[in-house]
Amino acid sequence: MYVYFNETAASGSVIFVSNETKAIRKEWSLSSYDPRVALTFVKGTYQVVLLSAVDLDVANLGDICSPPEQFVQRITCYRNGQDPIIHWITFQVQPVNENPPEADTLPEIRISEGNVSLPLFLYPLLDYFKDRDCPKERLVLSISKNSRNKKDVGEYFMINSSTGFLSQVKHFDYEDTEIQCNLGKGGGFVKIIAEDGLYKTSKSLSVTFINIDDAPPVFVNSDCSTVCYKCPILSLSAIVHFTYHGPILTNPPGIKAIDLDTEQSNIIDYNLDIYPTKYKDIIRFEDGRFVLLQSFANFSEYKKESDFTVIVTIQATGRNGQTSDNFSFTIYVMVAPNSSSQQTSLSQTDEIMILSQSTKNIIIIVLGVVVVLLSVALVYAIYRIRSQKKKAKDGETTCSYEEVKRNTVTNENVYATIQN
Repeated sequence: MYVYFNETAASGSVIFVSNETKAIRKEWSLSSYDPRVALTFVKGTYQVVLLSAVDLDVANLGDICSPPEQFVQRITCYRNGQDPIIHWITFQVQPVNENPPEADTLPEIRISEGNVSLPLFLYPLLDYFKDRDCPKERLVLSISKNSRNKKDVGEYFMINSSTGFLSQVKHFDYEDTEIQCNLGKGGGFVKIIAEDGLYKTSKSLSVTFINIDDAPPVFVNSDCSTVCYKCPILSLSAIVHFTYHGPILTNPPGIKAIDLDTEQSNIIDYNLDIYPTKYKDIIRFEDGRFVLLQSFANFSEYKKESDFTVIVTIQATGRNGQTSDNFSFTIYVMVAPNSSSQQTSLSQTDEIMILSQSTKNIIIIVLGVVVVLLSVALVYAIYRIRSQKKKAKDGETTCSYEEVKRNTVTNENVYATIQN
């Protein structure tokens, strides 16, 4: 006979109840020398009570599970004048999944950029997850990816659910904007999930990005130290007057090249290419700003008569010898007379802004002319109105004089008639 009970059964709990019998008194009793259960008789039924709890789970994660627990007890029925009846009962302890998986300290992952053959096998992570339950539950590992967390780098890895092997499946580029602006240059983490069918445990695994000096410098706003957000600058343009010299005003005011691999701008060399080449000695790049050492007017002895353009191309070379993309700076030189020898206007990277500024100046001039014309027209209109009023008044005076004269003549004629 077999009796099964769970390992969670507490000491003193009933683990077996027999069918009801017609017996009115207890006939069977426990006769084992090492009793682990007790046999009771309650209302016509026999009940087996566990004397001590049995826990199959290990105390330490590193301990090895023992074979499934079972034990045998003897019960005897004594009859008057007859031989006793003996039965052996086997008690089998059933394991219960009552503990979640637990993880040791996971190894730190270090991945390097460059030409890496993928998938790249890294660690058998299943060795780092344990379960106190015995026998051991089958653990299934997976990666939890959270796109909202900027430090989550789970997209670079994969776990084989059956073997628990962690592999790198995506190339890592230290200079990538996602790394520079979101994940962070120091690295991130991978969240590992271990499931045993009932319980779930998560553990974060640290990931460090190993950088290789393999990228050229990049031009950015002089106030920036990264290529994130509005820092990258592709080109610049500005307007200067023919007679201006000194620092050229731009927006942003200054630029610089940074090496994403070293973050040290003092080891970058700059090279300028100026067209027309005759101006190469009067334009300099100093402390992130372009400077005119002398005016174009002074250089050309005031011989220019129309506006012209000067193109400055600058390149930056980093510590590894790699050269940046060409950075273009366009200077629009205005030769038209100007009351000031200073720079007239500036632009950032778009020539449309220059046209917009010119259009704005034209509109202002046109509005000024219109205002003057309206003022002249208003003065002339007032003059005309006053002139017409004066003429009308003079006409009335003349008319009255003529009437008086006619009346006088008429009266004289009437008087003469009467005399005759």
